[in-house]
Amino acid sequence: MERKLASGLAARLVIFGLVALLIYWALPDAGLSALKKMNIALQNARSWRVQTVVTEPTKSVESLTEVYCPSRVRTVNKAASDEGGRHYEDNSEDIWIDGTSYAKKGYQWVVSQVERSRTASCAMGPRATDALLQPLDLILTTGKIRKGEKRIVNGERCRDWVASVPAPTGWREEFVVCIGDDELPREVFTPDRRLVETYSDWNTAIRIEPPPAEDVR
Repeated sequence: MERKLASGLAARLVIFGLVALLIYWALPDAGLSALKKMNIALQNARSWRVQTVVTEPTKSVESLTEVYCPSRVRTVNKAASDEGGRHYEDNSEDIWIDGTSYAKKGYQWVVSQVERSRTASCAMGPRATDALLQPLDLILTTGKIRKGEKRIVNGERCRDWVASVPAPTGWREEFVVCIGDDELPREVFTPDRRLVETYSDWNTAIRIEPPPAEDVR
């Protein structure tokens, strides 16, 4: 009797294990699903702001890019470096509106015509200019995605997902992305946080106007 009970219990455990394994295989990977949904949301985005900060031992760069599709982009760059005991700074601003490009040179704006109907950002989404998200396709096919903690970025809730790619020694963490409830990123950064991109104002009206006429030559 005891042998039959033990045999029946073992059979049930095997069946339970097989069912659990089938369920595991059938369920989509949470990280993979989250990044796939983010990729679709990025492709459908029509406006956004992204603040990029690069911090290195002798150099720092801050940039703000505003995009309002189909054809308005504004970028402000501030760079500083210390080389050979000297301090250098370089600031620039560019505006692109409906085929017209404005570039700020000192206190003066220079205007030129650019023959294109849409910006690369509007045609391809934020990934067109986002260096950290460039390997996203590789990560979705051969990478590994680990679930992180929920946190608040600029007053908005999001969850971290750590994306890794295959490396000779195992896995290398490529970037971390904090994805909001709307499946769009709020922050993307390298594991050492030397490069941090903070996104905001997704799919909202963003005012991008040409510079004052008296400042344009």
